[in-house]
Amino acid sequence: MLFEPPLHQADLHFRLLGFPVRVHPYFWIVTLFMGMQGGSTPPAVILNWILAVFLSILIHELGHAVLQRYYGGRPRIVLYGMGGLAICEDCERSTYPQILISLAGPFAGFLFALLLLSSVRVAGHGIGLALGDAVRFNSGGINDPTGFSVFGLTLGWDRLASPQANEFLLNLLWINLLWGVMNLLPIYPLDGGRVVRELCLLGQPRAGIVLSLQISMIAAGAMVLVGLSRESFFTAVMFGYLAYSSYQTLAAYRSGWR
Repeated sequence: MLFEPPLHQADLHFRLLGFPVRVHPYFWIVTLFMGMQGGSTPPAVILNWILAVFLSILIHELGHAVLQRYYGGRPRIVLYGMGGLAICEDCERSTYPQILISLAGPFAGFLFALLLLSSVRVAGHGIGLALGDAVRFNSGGINDPTGFSVFGLTLGWDRLASPQANEFLLNLLWINLLWGVMNLLPIYPLDGGRVVRELCLLGQPRAGIVLSLQISMIAAGAMVLVGLSRESFFTAVMFGYLAYSSYQTLAAYRSGWR
């Protein structure tokens, strides 16, 4: 999650909006396993999920890359593992541009989700947002509700005529909203963790690095507890890994002082 993976003979290469894009084969493998619900998941459902993840992560990284290019860089995008990287060795490195570059990824996803919902509304389908889980909408023009609940909120809309299109919409909204919010957590190397690091460095750089990694460990540890309380093994393992990664980075950084 921290470094660009080495080139692989199975890499997919293309250009989008002038940016070189490389998709590492591990991206497809990890996405495939994330989309499998036991051994009975229909291939069409898995393919729907893979396409939604690919498009969502690509939009996220494009958000970073557009700002990197704005600040004078020549970025490239790599998708791999559970996400991707917008890599730029020559863009502006000062605090303010780096914060904006970090925030651009999640907010590109939020904007994409807003455009999707606007398109659904323009097409004549009702949309609703309510507090609580599994809320049944009986207002807002929603006659045949579908949607999902997350963070104590339920987003619902009038079901689309095509089951495949409705599933694709649900996947896109879920990924862009949930992944965007998770990326804003103050955990390194997530975007929120990068923002916190830049803010902490405004004081004393050495103490700022230590503080940002300490915040990262605490926040990641809290998310492990959230995952365990909700019986989400994937959440607990992922944030446990990030907590341990921050701990290792902090230990290595402190050992460099000696």
